Amino acid sequence: MTDTILVSLAVTAGILALAGVPLRCWQFYTGHLRTQVPRHLVARATFSLFAVLFLAPNVAAWIYALLVSYRDLSCAGACEHAGVASAIAVGLLGCAYVLLEGFLLTARRRIRPVDRRSVASDG
Repeated sequence: MTDTILVSLAVTAGILALAGVPLRCWQFYTGHLRTQVPRHLVARATFSLFAVLFLAPNVAAWIYALLVSYRDLSCAGACEHAGVASAIAVGLLGCAYVLLEGFLLTARRRIRPVDRRSVASDG
């Protein structure tokens, strides 16, 4: 039962990723995501490195999912397990997309500055 739930969640995330990956690529290309990263030098450098490391597999998985789905849909009924490869490819895309969104969620978070008055009153 748990396996079925995990697979269905991965495939659902993959279906969302079919639209989300091109959107995130466009946002990364136009610099929209970079404006939301804190202005620390280390934060900017790690964002640039890890954004490419997370975005490149997502693009590859997106292209693979589209190619496999096209191949499965163009099969004229002679395929034994039509759709299984598409579900696997879309599920893999969903897993990669969840990692990308998790990275973007943590990379764009804002850290509030520490107020010295609140620290002095707490101690």
